[in-house]
Amino acid sequence: MLIYDVIGGWAGVSARQLVCTLKDIDVDEITVRINSPGSSVFDGVAIYNALRYHKAHIHVRIEGVAASIASVIAMAGDTVHMAENALLMIHNPFGWVGGDAGELRKMADMLDKTTEVIAQTYCSRCELDLEAMFKLMNDETWFTATEAEGHGLIDEVDSPVKMAASFDLSSFMHPPHQPDPEPNEEKGVQALAVMTLCNQAGYPEMAEQFVRQQQGIEDVKARLAECEAIKFLCTAAHSPDRASQYIQSGKSKEQVRTELFDLLVQDDDGSDNSLTPNQQEQTLKPLINTQAVYRKRNGQAVT
Repeated sequence: MLIYDVIGGWAGVSARQLVCTLKDIDVDEITVRINSPGSSVFDGVAIYNALRYHKAHIHVRIEGVAASIASVIAMAGDTVHMAENALLMIHNPFGWVGGDAGELRKMADMLDKTTEVIAQTYCSRCELDLEAMFKLMNDETWFTATEAEGHGLIDEVDSPVKMAASFDLSSFMHPPHQPDPEPNEEKGVQALAVMTLCNQAGYPEMAEQFVRQQQGIEDVKARLAECEAIKFLCTAAHSPDRASQYIQSGKSKEQVRTELFDLLVQDDDGSDNSLTPNQQEQTLKPLINTQAVYRKRNGQAVT
């Protein structure tokens, strides 16, 4: 069984996909070959449990990288071998959320619980206690095969194997140096980079379209920035619910600006009479201003 992709989502190995495959396998031993940067925590935990509950002896081979939740999946093996030139990485889970203070606290609590569950999973295989594991995870620790064996995370180091695929690991804090990908690997690396950008910007649903259209990284960044500007314009026009529709339809910032302005002008109820003329002018200013609209986000100005 190959896990040679990101975990979860439209672009990778989903728990549903793997479990459906696994339930039809009636053998005494299953070899799971891993080369993955991880991704979805909950898909990864589901895959881990599906492997643990299967009646077959599970033999895991880490052949390239087992990072993030992929390293948790590796812990499902009754035996775990790792190629001498492979890497294993553990870190704290992270996520994105939008909302009020209550929603942010809920996310923080959920991440704390998830961190503890993942740490316990690692500790169930090795002799480290939870506090030591928490520190390793908090530091985002990359293990060579020898180091992973020394910590009890794997059982044996195997002879080196040729890397079958490489991934964009730039979203991690301390990624190791990677050689430039071979030409036939570039498509997969590009897709993962696009997905990472979309996730970080809060638009994961847009990744598939970008990949299908073979959009370059700079074009993707520009469109994501434009999406932020569209959301700001809709908010300024008291029509935040329109933002999603405009973004999904692919409209540009200028098209949205024009359409919102026309709607406000044509709608007899478009003006808020409770506002002073100066306040009304300030509300319309983002829509009629031909200059760039800036919004502070994460310490940077988004055009």
